[in-house]
Amino acid sequence: MPIAICGIAIDARNDHPFSWSFCAKKLTKGMVINVSYKAIISSSIMQKGKSATAGSKMLENFISPIDATVVENIEALIDVEIVGVGAMDEFGVGGLFGEPSRALADDGVVGIVASRDVDFALCNDYTGAISRAAAQYGLCYIHPTYGTVSRYGLIPAVSSIDQIGVLSKSPEGCFNGLKMIAGYNSKDGAMPVDYMIQAVKNDDEMVKRDVKDITVTELKPKFAEVYTQIMQIICCAEFSNNISRYDGVKYGYRAKDYNGLQEMYMSTRTEAFGEDVKLAAILGTMVLSHENYTKLYDKAMRLRRLIMDSMKFDTYDVVVGRGDDSNALILLSRLCGLPSITIRDCTYVANKCWESTLEAVCDMLESNAK
Repeated sequence: MPIAICGIAIDARNDHPFSWSFCAKKLTKGMVINVSYKAIISSSIMQKGKSATAGSKMLENFISPIDATVVENIEALIDVEIVGVGAMDEFGVGGLFGEPSRALADDGVVGIVASRDVDFALCNDYTGAISRAAAQYGLCYIHPTYGTVSRYGLIPAVSSIDQIGVLSKSPEGCFNGLKMIAGYNSKDGAMPVDYMIQAVKNDDEMVKRDVKDITVTELKPKFAEVYTQIMQIICCAEFSNNISRYDGVKYGYRAKDYNGLQEMYMSTRTEAFGEDVKLAAILGTMVLSHENYTKLYDKAMRLRRLIMDSMKFDTYDVVVGRGDDSNALILLSRLCGLPSITIRDCTYVANKCWESTLEAVCDMLESNAK
């Protein structure tokens, strides 16, 4: 059963502490930080002049014309260096139907962080598969509040869930990485401008948190038994829409032998997409069809709204779960756009924009565990 942790005391003048307010000063161009960091990015994050394949044959010859915002933020800091690109499953969709394989390989994002001298990796774990894999390897993954980190320059997969997070060997590494990449960018329309205004106003007043008088109570999230099904329906629907742009016309792979436009589309996608991508595209098309839209997609979206509304965070501040409950909370954070961090076999979820609450609770619990 997930545990709701209550009793976070807040010491701040602003009654709506926002995650950007504790990271704004980290984003000053040319700022020197005290420790040198080595970072990698997944192949779905664009770096100008370099290959960005998202793990797909469809984009094997695609060279990025731009830098993603997270890349710009990292490169603007002195003593932080992007040292490579980690492999990933094709468009990250494999996590919908099982565990990722390429991400766990020696050249994958999880494999590299686990076995090499790399401080953190940036990747889009919209299915929760990287979080689960990280736990198996003794790593940590933080999934920020939806809209906290700009997705400009991220190859899209599931637009209502896509969010660049941080994979590291420790919670401290995750939060440090997040502080480097978070921040408002007008090029990403999903970013909440009103919250950013609050962050700017409090640029010189960092939000302070103190954890006192922790109390523990059991919590049973509503509709947890169908989280997986809701995720699969929504993800496949949005994914099939996003990959419709890959037709072999403007960019990407194109089949060599075909007769006519329709055959070119068919041959290109047949040759360039892997089995998981084809399965997700077929399921997404089925879900969005006239016959199934109301009974599948519309119902999934309604349930998603009910799940969001059920997470009140009025009598608790952070929800913690282990094992199967950890997996449920990983999916919950994606469906609701909530911040979460997975540490070994535990997942912690907080209210929107309360990343610093997560940081305080994790610091306290990890210190007590030592």
